[in-house]
Amino acid sequence: MRTLLHRFPALVLGLLIALTFVSTALADALVVVQVQTGGGENVDGQVTLRPRGGGESFSCTTRQGRCQIPHVPGGRYTVVFQPSSGEAPAPKSAMIPPSGNVTLHVSAN
Repeated sequence: MRTLLHRFPALVLGLLIALTFVSTALADALVVVQVQTGGGENVDGQVTLRPRGGGESFSCTTRQGRCQIPHVPGGRYTVVFQPSSGEAPAPKSAMIPPSGNVTLHVSAN
């Protein structure tokens, strides 16, 4: 009896590619960033996530205090916010989960 691989090689290859894509997509988080003052006002600027162990940084620029960073691997990060105007707050630490959506609240003060 012949295996599925022999009978339907394109189907098996397609399934393997789909499973690889799904597992890769699930392995990273979508980080939704919200930057506000202590009084609740939205602040624009650039948010950068720097991995604590080194490696590739991830960043976005806020509009009305919000932005998104897709495909962020889970781990510990230093969060740096550089406002469009004014003084930058001290960097903070954040833990990003290995997958899913996470909202990161950044204080502009």
